[in-house]
Amino acid sequence: MSEKIGETNSLCPECLKTIPAVKVAENDKIYLDKVCPEHGKFRTLIWTGVEDYKDLLRYRSVPSGPTKIAVKEKGDCPQICGLCPDHHQHTCLVVLEVTNSCNLKCPICFASANEHYRFHPSMDEIRSMYQTIVEYAPHPICIQISGGEPTIRDDLPDIVRLGKKMGIDYIEVNTNGVRFADDIDYLRAVKEAGVDSLYFSFDGLHSDIYLKTCGKDLLEPKLRCIENCAKVGMGITLVVVVSPNINQDRIGEIIQFAKSKIPTVKGIHFQPLSYFGRYPIDPDDKDRITIPDLLREIEVQTKGELRADNFIPTSCANVHCDAKSMSVLMEDGSLFPMTHRAMGPPRDTKEVATKTRKEISDLWRFIDEAFEDQPAEQNSWAEFIQRAKTNYLTISTMAFQDAWTVETERLCNCCIHTVTPDGKLIPFCLFNINSKNGKTLYRHEIWSKYGKGGK
Repeated sequence: MSEKIGETNSLCPECLKTIPAVKVAENDKIYLDKVCPEHGKFRTLIWTGVEDYKDLLRYRSVPSGPTKIAVKEKGDCPQICGLCPDHHQHTCLVVLEVTNSCNLKCPICFASANEHYRFHPSMDEIRSMYQTIVEYAPHPICIQISGGEPTIRDDLPDIVRLGKKMGIDYIEVNTNGVRFADDIDYLRAVKEAGVDSLYFSFDGLHSDIYLKTCGKDLLEPKLRCIENCAKVGMGITLVVVVSPNINQDRIGEIIQFAKSKIPTVKGIHFQPLSYFGRYPIDPDDKDRITIPDLLREIEVQTKGELRADNFIPTSCANVHCDAKSMSVLMEDGSLFPMTHRAMGPPRDTKEVATKTRKEISDLWRFIDEAFEDQPAEQNSWAEFIQRAKTNYLTISTMAFQDAWTVETERLCNCCIHTVTPDGKLIPFCLFNINSKNGKTLYRHEIWSKYGKGGK
């Protein structure tokens, strides 16, 4: 028996035209159903567990809206974006791409690096994008320098210094780590320039995984990068692309590995494989892992050390976009979860966006500021707080949308944006979405016009 539980707009995976869609509950799963007049019907699995999907609605916050509008047109979401008057949330994290070139050509790449066009902006163009971020994003301003692979730029330290000088509070670098594995002096220079952490792609602990995700065995360079980060004091979030066909059964061992590398490893971000950019197959439901599926795998593979109900949505984005948990690593090597759904949503939803930005800039530490200066004493609570300041691990997940799963209501609540040279902020998923034949609404069309003057 099926039940219609919602209506939205979506995109046709063939032509990227906006089309109506309905969310249908059936056999304890939720599907997105849509029909393109030209290309026919599409049905895609978007969630597992109907009651869980409905229960998360209690975490919805009152959106604060963008602090500044870049595009005055409205009513044609997502064909017009940037931010527009229909957008419900201001930005919490901005992705700044500094190249589309890369030192790898992975079979799985959200940016289709090294393809279609050349984007390698000059310092003046990067300064202009920084200025857009400063004008649009409330403090603390958090950005992720991305690509392509940012470390192919010898001037990356200069890019970082410029951002800090212009008022960016927190900078992380999205990297495959290959250069950092072989050049610790470059890593040190990037850190001294002001990088706060690395957003480090790390798909597992076995060579066969990297052969599938990266096209070559990168296990040893990945491990060397982590060792070098420990030497220079650079914090890391491990970013794991999760696929049922590649590494879904390896989630637990990645968590155990991360625990052994605390405090260098600050967190793990599990990213269910989204089918945009470059991907190896045309997706079917069996090729997807939903957020509830992922959380159940974490519970099973950690043998209950972390449970699915230890994960809560940030409430800044759409409540069905993400989930996070924060734990303290205890002396016996176990994780003590600090988050639980039983606590319910934040009491003051108006402060959710500010709280989320602060968590990003503090590496999502849930530490009571009242204990910040309290020394470790024999008192067990004080000892726990002292330990929690460095021995913590955040685990998060976000279901990035592709042309099959995209919902305009989720786009309108997005708080993660890509900044463009023409002064716009585009929701990250929307910027990267492409049709089955590779057409995009924004990435190729915008990037191919700009950024050919960099070094």
